[in-house]
Amino acid sequence: MLEGLRKFVEEKVKKYSYISSDVPTTEELEALKQARERVFLVIKMRWMILAIFLIYGLYAGFFLRFESKYEIGKIHKTVPVVAFLFAVAYNAWYHYSYRWFSRIRHLNLIQILFDMAVVTVIVHFSGGAVSWFWAMYFVLILEGAFLGEKSYDAVVIAVLSSLSYGALLTAEYYGWIPAVKMPYENNALQQTFSYEMLKWMWVTVIALLVGGIGSYMMGEIREKEDQLRKMIITDSLTGLYNRWYFYLRLNSEIQRAKRYGRTFSLLVLDVDDFKKFNDTYGHQTGDLLLQSVANVIKKNVRRNDTYPKYDVDIPCRVGGEEFAVILPEASSVQSSVAAERLRMSVETKGAALVAERIRKGVEAEGVDGKRVTVSIGVASFPEHGTDADALFRAADDAMYLAKKRGKNRVVVAPATLVGGERR
Repeated sequence: MLEGLRKFVEEKVKKYSYISSDVPTTEELEALKQARERVFLVIKMRWMILAIFLIYGLYAGFFLRFESKYEIGKIHKTVPVVAFLFAVAYNAWYHYSYRWFSRIRHLNLIQILFDMAVVTVIVHFSGGAVSWFWAMYFVLILEGAFLGEKSYDAVVIAVLSSLSYGALLTAEYYGWIPAVKMPYENNALQQTFSYEMLKWMWVTVIALLVGGIGSYMMGEIREKEDQLRKMIITDSLTGLYNRWYFYLRLNSEIQRAKRYGRTFSLLVLDVDDFKKFNDTYGHQTGDLLLQSVANVIKKNVRRNDTYPKYDVDIPCRVGGEEFAVILPEASSVQSSVAAERLRMSVETKGAALVAERIRKGVEAEGVDGKRVTVSIGVASFPEHGTDADALFRAADDAMYLAKKRGKNRVVVAPATLVGGERR
């Protein structure tokens, strides 16, 4: 029973982590890096807010001490200072330790809860129902919108802020905690039920409004960022990753494999006799063929469909009719099986595409049943290369060796293959 409970808790905890195992994927490391950058930005903004609070506290203290008829009590002097120092302490701890955490979502939740506790304490000791600081809850909501990755995160923070403020007003009204009297304010309002209900409802409405707007705006910003990122790294014709992204990920995968002592493989695919196909049937049909090959590749690579979604294998178009697939955690034998599956699928789909093209207008050319094939070379890290150029060269040489042996086949690069033969 205890073992089952432990596994259940571990599965739930995994949902809050960017790292799914002891050996993270490159995508997971990239997502973790981006999350840490967001956390660091919030930490810097918190320093700015604390600095503003310090300046305002000194400013207010000066006027209350020398120009007010109200005497500042010990509670007004002590509690804000303690709350300020507490916020400084935990923000300093976050500043120097956030890089150690892989469960950034846990860290984000703790940050927001700490901030909410500090804001609620300050609101209480600055008058509760008559406090000016209730607007700081809106800063928390914007923080949640920025740190959260779900569309509803900011709204959840808005609801929690409303409940925190409502609980504080209730506790003060019924005397569970003593209300703090403030200068310049009508402190009788702290015991006026209708005023407190109106104030709480106003804060709740504005909080939900800010949460909704924050969620919408961050959603739009992230959608635009995703679109821009896809435009930069995606080949417009096939929808696969482009050559620039291929080399970026290949180098990243090499560094990951070296760091964690892992292996991965690289497939290089080339459409056989593609120039002849283009000359015979035209570039438009050739483009359709490339799209068909790309779709086959997409269907035969791994993808993580749980949140956050990402491609485990990296399919790319690296040249005119040349493709490459990075297969993390795959040896040469495993990669060879995957490559053979790709080759067989491309034959069937390419032939059907050509047959459909002929059926609509060029039956006289006599290419019904024309087969489209691919030759595939396979290389693995570190067996065939320990840097990007050497590994790609090994897979590329193996692909050309497959063409020399008759095309339409898979060849695993021998460890001794250097500067292979070209047709």
